[in-house]
Order: sequence, then structure tokens, then C-alpha cells
Amino acid sequence: MSGTAVADQTGWQSHRVRMLPRSAALYGVLVAATALAGTLGATPSNLPTGEQWTLFALLLPFAALAPLFQVSVGRNHGFHTGLAFVVAGTLVLPPVLLLGLVLALQPAQWFRDRSAWYIRAFNLSNYSLSALVAWTAASAVGGEAGGGFALAGLAAAVSFVAVNHLLLAIMLRLGRGHSFRQSGLFSLTGLSGDLGLAGLGVALGAFAHLNPWLLPALVAPLVLAHRSFSTLALLRESEERFRTMFESAPTGSLLLSLDGRILAANRFANTLLGYDDAELLGTATSALRHPDDAEAVDEMFSSLTRGERDTFRLEARYVRKDGATVVTHLGAALIRDADGRPDYVIAMAEDVTEQRQLEERLRQSQKLEAVGRLAGGVAHDFNNMLTAIGGYTDFALEHAAPGSPLRSDLDEIRKATERATLLTRQLLAFSRKQVLKPELLNLNGIVLELQSMLRPLIGEDVVLTTELDPALGPIEADPGQLHQVVMNLVVNARDAMPEGGRVSIETANADVGEGDDDAIEPGRYVTLTVRDDGEGMDEATLAQIFEPFFTTKESAKGTGLGLATVYGIVKQSGGYVAVESELGAGSTFTIYLRRADEARVPTPEPAPAVPRSTEPEEAAGRAVVLVAEDVEVVRGLVHQVLAGDGHEVLLAAGGEEAAELARSRRIDVLVTDLAMPGLGGRELAERLRAADPQLRVVFMSGYAEGAYAPEALPPRTAFLQKPFTSGELTGIVRELLAVN
Repeated sequence: MSGTAVADQTGWQSHRVRMLPRSAALYGVLVAATALAGTLGATPSNLPTGEQWTLFALLLPFAALAPLFQVSVGRNHGFHTGLAFVVAGTLVLPPVLLLGLVLALQPAQWFRDRSAWYIRAFNLSNYSLSALVAWTAASAVGGEAGGGFALAGLAAAVSFVAVNHLLLAIMLRLGRGHSFRQSGLFSLTGLSGDLGLAGLGVALGAFAHLNPWLLPALVAPLVLAHRSFSTLALLRESEERFRTMFESAPTGSLLLSLDGRILAANRFANTLLGYDDAELLGTATSALRHPDDAEAVDEMFSSLTRGERDTFRLEARYVRKDGATVVTHLGAALIRDADGRPDYVIAMAEDVTEQRQLEERLRQSQKLEAVGRLAGGVAHDFNNMLTAIGGYTDFALEHAAPGSPLRSDLDEIRKATERATLLTRQLLAFSRKQVLKPELLNLNGIVLELQSMLRPLIGEDVVLTTELDPALGPIEADPGQLHQVVMNLVVNARDAMPEGGRVSIETANADVGEGDDDAIEPGRYVTLTVRDDGEGMDEATLAQIFEPFFTTKESAKGTGLGLATVYGIVKQSGGYVAVESELGAGSTFTIYLRRADEARVPTPEPAPAVPRSTEPEEAAGRAVVLVAEDVEVVRGLVHQVLAGDGHEVLLAAGGEEAAELARSRRIDVLVTDLAMPGLGGRELAERLRAADPQLRVVFMSGYAEGAYAPEALPPRTAFLQKPFTSGELTGIVRELLAVN
């Protein structure tokens, strides 16, 4: 009996299933009945002789022990030498003794497999019927010696293996639903192994026919056969493990020839590169590499195949079938033959495309953040200088005669100051340090307000269309800054279409879920989309468009601050900017701003304070003003402006000095810079108001953190953004003094 054709408990039934399907049970009964009928029919006319009893006695112990040395090579496969003794029995024993050999195989088989009773019963029936068919085939061919005996042995071997495999395959089909292919019983390995053992059985039969006492001498060849089958099983198991590991690896795995052609590829490699097996096999890996990485990878691969190194690791890009680029962490190892010569290469490619994209986004964000801090600092210092330049220019203009050359020069200085002021405000917008005055609004209203202004701005050769969502949700933002965003995006779109084209402005509600876009926090948004069909941008340009002073326009046509300003305003407003562009296919800018779905509850106004007694000089417009400013030229300008307006001015170069002055004098108004070394303007105001809650405060700053809309400031508090004019300073102080 061949171990290959033994139904085991994991093959066609399991420990959890104790009942056979009805069809399988009926089939098992049919096989058993056929085997029993064949035995009863053949036994009366073929009674054993004394010599046959001797042969039986010699074969019996070997057959009984053979199943203990079974070599399993698969789910339904196993080899043991019991098959050889059964085939030998079909040639030299009558049916009754032959079935005795079959019975002798069973105890060891049952002990080894511990299978269910119906599996044991079927195996016994299968072996019995197969042995009877083989005995019948051998008897039909006949022949006591020579060629006749060989033909009889061939008939017995082939018929036993064929019937045994066929009967079990049918049972697996009925009991487990396995096809003949899935059972593995008709694989080349299964059939050739069993036929080889059957051939040994024919040799055993020949020796038994010639001299039965030579049978013990054949134990050594059978032991060698067992060792061979064990080695074969181990090799097959090792190959199967490698194949499973290769196919199931979560990285792209490739076997490469020394000239770089693909010999084998796993499923992950197919998915990674977008090709199927038939397309990849035989393909040169050099044809799949990104052109920019080809030279470096080729150099490493050549040194590997020359045997100069055994492994290498590097980051390499490949081009998928659909044209997309994938970034991989590539590792390769050289496999040598028994003589130590290079044989083939194993390569593994891990997809790190998404990781590299996230790293690039982080680097870009950090770069913009660093540039923003630099721009904010420069704008702050520059605003201080512009405050002084503009203020002293105003003083000079008061003393310059109308129409004089001096007045004309001073007017040019004032215009240049105004242009520089606009430039610094753009820098502040990018660095997110500008003063915001947010309010609840509808983005559709912003677009409609600007529509009439935009049409003449973009020119007659550009068509402007709008598509506004009537159910658009509200947002909370600074309307003036949103005007700037829309204007800058539309002007940028116009400049991308020198020959004319189409610009569309769209608004919509958008819900961003988890995993939809790693760059945008999940939530409910309102989107503003500006789309053009202009020249588009390549990847290198896209990576820099939000950097200040980066521009692709001629020097006289742009400062490079338009998109940087958009980026800064949107980010400071808590939103996101998404860009899609392709050369020759235009660009799409989408702004995401948080929806303000919940009704905003107005902040209750504090109860009016009891008016304090008004000093005569204060009622007349004269007040004591404490100025805290760390920049000397600005401090001097503020002193000159306020003193000229009739106020008594106390000067302090920092917060600590101002607090010391306030302890010895009664102060009506505090004018302080927000950002000063040591004690800042906000902390200074809180300290002085703790002693005098009615103190008026004017905050000055070249840039500011947070919102400084009037409703966001405490009572009797104002904000003055640098650079400011003399009239703005005196006017805001007068307004505060008029408030009780």
C-alpha cells in the first residue's frame, strides 16, 4: 500500500468533522463491498501452498513495520516501502495471503495517524481492492520467469498505483470537494514516487520467486530508498517554504540573472510595478529604472555581479507601467554556485513612496516656516524704520513750501514709504504675523463683491466664470484678507495665460475624512477653487511656488509675493492650500477654510465702568501719556507727535522702566510696543491696569500674533499697526480719551 494514496485526517476530513457527506459514505460502502466480493470470489480457487506460506512469513514483518517510516510530502502524499511488499505479494502470493499483507499494514498506519474510524475503513478497502486488481492484472499477463514475469510485474505495479490513486481521488472529491488537481494524487512527484516503489516491489517478487531466503538481504536497498525519499521530502518542503516566503513577502522580491533580467517576481513586485508575471519575466530591470537613478544602480549592480561585493542597499526610483514613479528602498544580494562563482541575484524592493512624500511635505513645511519667521522678523524691524521715515517726512512736509523742489522730493519719499509699507504687509501675510479682523461671512459674497472689479483686471482676452454653491456654509475670516487671496489667485491665473484663456472661481462645501488627505486635518470645510487653462507648472516649480520672492515672471512683472501672501493668509486663518498642475494643462488652486456651522454667540459687553473724575487738563484734551518703545527713533517720533498734540509725554525704553515710572506718576494713556525685551507690552498693560482699571492702552506692533479686531480687544484698548502716520496716532489717542 502506498502512503501517497492514504487518506489522512487533514486531507478529506478533519478533527472537527465527524460525519461524511452522504455521497462519500455511499461511495466508501461501495468500495468496501467490491473489495469483499473480490476477495470471496478469488479465494476458493487460489488456496496457498507451503512455499507461499513461507514467502508470506518473510514478507509479513517488513510490511507491518513499513508504515512507521512513512515520509510525508504533502497534504495527501506520503511514501513508505509497504507498497513494495504489497506489489511483491501480488506476484508470489494468493489473494488470501495478499490481503493478510494489506491487513498487516493497518495497525502501524492507524497508530501513526490516529485517524477516524471511517478513514481507516476506507484505507483498508482501498488497499484491498487495489491489491486484488493488481493480482488480477499480473495473473492475466502470466509468466513464471524472464520477460513474462517482468510484464506481469509491470502490470501489477501500474494497476495498483492507478487504482489506489483513483479511488482516493474520488473520495476526496466527494468528501472534501477537492478536484483531481487539488488532491495532488496525479502530480508527477506522487505518481513517479509510487511507481518507483512499485518497481522495487517487482524486484522483491523476482527475488522471492528465485530464492525467498534472499529477501532479508534486500532490507539495505529499502533503507536507502527510505533515506532517498526522506531527502526528497525535505528538499520539497524546503522549496515549498522558500516559494511561500518568496510569494508572500510584503516587499517586492525578484530573482535576477547576472545580466539584470527578471527570472521570477512575487505578487508584491507585480503590484509595485504594475505588470503581471508574463510581462515582467525576461524584462531587463534597467528598462524599469527611473532615468535619474539608472547610473547609480547600474554601477552597484555591476560591482555585485562581478563578485566585488556580496550585497548593496540604496534608494532607487522605478517607473510603473502607468508612468507613475515609485520610490523604493532596494536591497540586493549575490548568490554564488558551489564553486563560489556568481550565479544569480536576489533583490528586494520596499515601497517607500508615501513615506518620502510625507518627508518632503514636512521639509517644505519646515522651510516655509523658517522663511516665514525670517520674513516676519525683517518686516518687524523694517516697519519700525518705515514708521520713523514716514513720521519725520510728514513733519518735514509741514514746513516745506507748496510747489517747492523740497516738497516734491518729500512727496516722493512718502510714496516710496507707502510702497515699502505694502511690501512689508505682504511679508507679514506670508509669515502669518499680520493683524486679522475675523468676522462671520459667506464666501460667495466675497466673490460677488470682487467680480465686477476682476473682469477689467484680467483683460478682455480672459473669460471669467463663477460657480457658487447656493448652500455654502459660513466661515469666520478677515474679509479684507480674503479679498487679497482671491485677487492674487486670479491675477496669478491671468499671468499664466499670456494668449488668453478661461478662469473659473468655484465655491463648495467639503467634508474631509480620515485618510482622505494626509495634508488636511479631517473636518468640515468651505472650499474656494480658482482654475485656469494656462501653461501649468512642472514639479520643480510646484515645490517652490509659495516661497517669498520666487517667481517665473519677468523682473518687472512680479515681486514673487503673490502666492506667498495667499499661503500666509490661509494658514493664519486656520486653512489649507492644495495645488494641482501639469505642464500644458493649467493649474487649480483650492483653498480649504473651516466651516463655522455653530451659531456664534456674541461676547457680552462688560458692564460700563463708573466714570472716574475727569481732570481739567484731560477734559481739555491734555493727558499724561506713557510711551514704552525699545526702538529709539520710533520712541522719539511718538514723543514729538504726542507732545505736539498738547499731551505730557513720559518716555521709557522698555517695560520695566515704564512700570517704574507709572508707580510715581498718574498715567492717563499707555502707548506701548507689543514686542519688547524683558517685560512685553501686553504684560505691562496688565500690570498697570491692576493698579488702575480705567487706564487707556494703545498697542503698537510691526507684526502681531492672534486677532486684534476691535471686538477682540478689552475696553479702552486700541491697536495701531506700524508703520502709522502722525494723524493715525493722535486720532486714536483722542478717541480713547473721549471714552468714559
